Amino acid sequence: MASNLGHRALTLLLCLNLFFILKAQTLDTKFEEPDSTIAQDSIQISLLTCTPGPQVYALYGHMAIRYQNLLSGDDFVFNYGTFDMSAPFFIPKFVLGLMDYQLGGVPYEYFHRHYSGDGADIIAQVLNLTPEEEVKLMNLLLENYKPENREYRYNFLYDNCATRPRDILEKCVDGEIVYSQDTIQATYRMLLHEFNDRWPWSKLGVDLVLGAEADRLINARQKDFLPSYLMEHFNQAVILDGNGAKRPLVKSVNVDKAAFPLDERPEFPLSPMACALIILSISLVVSFGEFLKKKIAYWYDLFIFLAQGFIGIILFILFFLSEHPCTGSNWLIILFNPIPLLFLPRIINRGKHLRKDLYHIIYGVILTLFIIFFGLIPQDIPLAVLPLALVLLLRHISHYLLCKK
Repeated sequence: MASNLGHRALTLLLCLNLFFILKAQTLDTKFEEPDSTIAQDSIQISLLTCTPGPQVYALYGHMAIRYQNLLSGDDFVFNYGTFDMSAPFFIPKFVLGLMDYQLGGVPYEYFHRHYSGDGADIIAQVLNLTPEEEVKLMNLLLENYKPENREYRYNFLYDNCATRPRDILEKCVDGEIVYSQDTIQATYRMLLHEFNDRWPWSKLGVDLVLGAEADRLINARQKDFLPSYLMEHFNQAVILDGNGAKRPLVKSVNVDKAAFPLDERPEFPLSPMACALIILSISLVVSFGEFLKKKIAYWYDLFIFLAQGFIGIILFILFFLSEHPCTGSNWLIILFNPIPLLFLPRIINRGKHLRKDLYHIIYGVILTLFIIFFGLIPQDIPLAVLPLALVLLLRHISHYLLCKK
């Protein structure tokens, strides 16, 4: 999946470079004000919203800006969501939140083929701009597209493919864009759940890495990080000019239906909760067998504590080192951290010889408090975490009782 995404992103970038090099020669990288009413009416600028797709990177939709000249036939898309997976240190940069995205662009034909082929509808909101505003917007986009300007530090919640088009559009209108009231209270996590509820494993992954900050109430403007919410806000917005006159921001809405039905990707057949309960059941059986044999199953400890430690490394990096939003307030760092990896040789060695270890007592107390106060933690933690916490507690209790005996 990642490889497929990388090839597609790279293809978009290559098409972008070729297309805009050719267009720059004819446009001279600057739009001039139209000379006639006919020319003015021939320009159409739209905000494109792609409905969510089945891939992990497409679960929340996408947004771009479309430019059409009905006289010349020019029809291309400015896209703030392009990146290159072949760039050096892509994975470390992604984990640390240091990903640089680019303003790219392709002919609409390529853009449509890419998203429509994945089963996404493309909703076009034709913007109600004056010719002067259209010229200003296009020149701002071309200025952004210059090699020295096109890269920006991507931030999923605060600065992404939806917020960038909104911000640049607000700069080009003669007056201000006034949005309607959005009084529905929500948090970042609640909004994300609207899109990933159907994909329990993707939902679990997001919930594991987002901390308590994602559970704070956000305002209407902060909701714009999701394309569908920004689209709805634009539908209800008006442009208020300096003379107090109002006009709708959106002139009309067109829907370009997907070329193929949405091909929903299969997920693992068992839910996260079902898997967590299975692991808990296996742990109970293993622990019971230990008491019968009076011998610790250190091979099982190796599996459990390695898994805990590797998950902990990811959360540790996100908590302390990453610039990703809402990851530095994650209470799950108590449960998943790299400490078990440091103590694993000691745990295995002392377990083989049934020697007491203070580590099991300390971590057992921590896990007991975590489970007791699970419902009071100021973070929406996935319920599937609770059986996993019981698994870890069971392993520490089993060690303590067998060694004491």
